[in-house]
Amino acid sequence: MNIPQAETMNRLMRDHQDNWERMSAEEDALENQHKGGSTDSQYKLPSGATQLQDLIEYRDMSFSLGNIFKACYRLGAKESVTVMYDLKKIQWFVGRMIAAEEDK
Repeated sequence: MNIPQAETMNRLMRDHQDNWERMSAEEDALENQHKGGSTDSQYKLPSGATQLQDLIEYRDMSFSLGNIFKACYRLGAKESVTVMYDLKKIQWFVGRMIAAEEDK
């Protein structure tokens, strides 16, 4: 991995950690606000899930949404694929989903 790629990966990892911490704080605040009300069911994982495909099937994701999910998960981690490639792939599939929703 060259230096710009390493810097990009480090930045993405820091951003991911910052977002994770922010989301955790927001979830804690919501949980306290609802006095014990929980939204854990939306994050429930199927028992025996060992692959992303298990999660995609469990949530009954469309082809487009499954591809977005996989590209987000691997963002910048696949050796032969750049971050920009993954981002453009996500953008392309999101565009298809938006067009399909607008046609409804």
